[in-house]
Amino acid sequence: MSCEQDELIAPDPVSASKVSASNAIISSDGRPNLLSEALFEPSLSSYFRKQVYTTYGFTSSNDFVRNGANAARFEMRNGDGSVRSEILLPAETESNRWYGTSLYLPSDSWESDYNAEGWDIISQWHAVEDAGEDARLPPLSLTVAKGRLSFVINWATEATNTNGSVSGKKVFDLGPVEKDKWLDMVYHINFSHESDGVLEVWKNGVKVVDYKGPNCYNDQVYPYFKAGIYKRRWYDVTKRVLYIDEVRTGNSDATYKDVAPTGTINPLTSMPITSASSSYLVQPVKISWLNANTNQLLKTITNGDTLDLANINTSNLNIAAITSNSPDSVKFNLTGTKTQNVTQTGAPYALYGYTNGNPNSWTPAIGSYTLTVTTYSTSGTNTSSVKFTVVNNATDGTGTPVASIVINDNASVTYSNQATLTIKAVNATHMRFYDNANSTWTNWEPIAATRPWTLSSGAGSKWVKVQVKNVMGIMSATASDGITLK
Repeated sequence: MSCEQDELIAPDPVSASKVSASNAIISSDGRPNLLSEALFEPSLSSYFRKQVYTTYGFTSSNDFVRNGANAARFEMRNGDGSVRSEILLPAETESNRWYGTSLYLPSDSWESDYNAEGWDIISQWHAVEDAGEDARLPPLSLTVAKGRLSFVINWATEATNTNGSVSGKKVFDLGPVEKDKWLDMVYHINFSHESDGVLEVWKNGVKVVDYKGPNCYNDQVYPYFKAGIYKRRWYDVTKRVLYIDEVRTGNSDATYKDVAPTGTINPLTSMPITSASSSYLVQPVKISWLNANTNQLLKTITNGDTLDLANINTSNLNIAAITSNSPDSVKFNLTGTKTQNVTQTGAPYALYGYTNGNPNSWTPAIGSYTLTVTTYSTSGTNTSSVKFTVVNNATDGTGTPVASIVINDNASVTYSNQATLTIKAVNATHMRFYDNANSTWTNWEPIAATRPWTLSSGAGSKWVKVQVKNVMGIMSATASDGITLK
């Protein structure tokens, strides 16, 4: 997702007169420090407004309810001409905020879309663009892509920016999408485009993101919260339905308990505190690939290993940590092509956890990774770390498609709009292109190592994107390169 530069369709502007008040409210069940609350009993709270363009886009429903008599039901259908069914709050007036929501994704409306651009956003914090700026990807979003749940950060330090000039992006993989159950999410955010930004995310009471650093764009106004469904591209998926209940926002004095859904478990910290004087280290942790279909260990991961997905009989994997003692908790920190940061307090321990005794499934993306596993116990801490690479060298053309692109041999400047694109593709038969001056992709064409390209007229930054697909029609992530035309 790191190269998806497509702009989102801009929402209705949020005027300065509609920004949220600083004064806290007290909820119906006595929660302090709240700025807003939506329980849908039966209608939408006056704190929120809607961006809904169909009669079925938003309703109050008792089909699935987290607490009380009703929940909000959002629906989108392929071909209905809209890209969103959402509720939203005004822009924030202060940087430090808390949020809580409960989400329910029915399995009959959330079949996985494995196309690289078939993602959905189900919660987001949208930027308020400065005068003259185009709409951009949300700086913060809870996203469903290829059957997995992720939290995505985009940030920019420059005062004027576009999707093509963001300073950075970070994606936290929160595991497989859990369907037919309520998903309780709590967020603590200090909005900042600088190093003092804070993002803490709890999923069902377990802290899954603990990030400090830039987390929004350099805009004059803070972002605003939206909940519902945003889906821009449809492939084989025909419908999305999402239920939301107990939406709350809290001020800087709020805590986890002020905004969390009713009855959610107490939050677990991401790293238990251990004695600084303890020096005894237990036996090293054994890290092993795990077949998520059979719950059987496949092979121990040693530093520098390469896993070829074409040589194993499943792509439904997990990574197990086998400890020699009974630690109080185990922390996994995966970095690289995908990221995952989670602490578990009960055995068995696996990178993407277990559900009802069965390991959750993860198909690792092609690329390089570093996994650090740390155990915490009364006798001390112990850390093991391995670097490994995942490839798919299938010879039948069904391997994972991967692409890269450079313009004019990676030059930074050009004085002609006639350019040459150099494309490298693996496990791919066809390619297509898109640049920052067009709103549509080119037609698919056979893979070639180079391609002539006419940059859009006018001096300035130019971006060209490429996407490839394999014989099964599975598309790669989007790759891009930029150049300045003078």
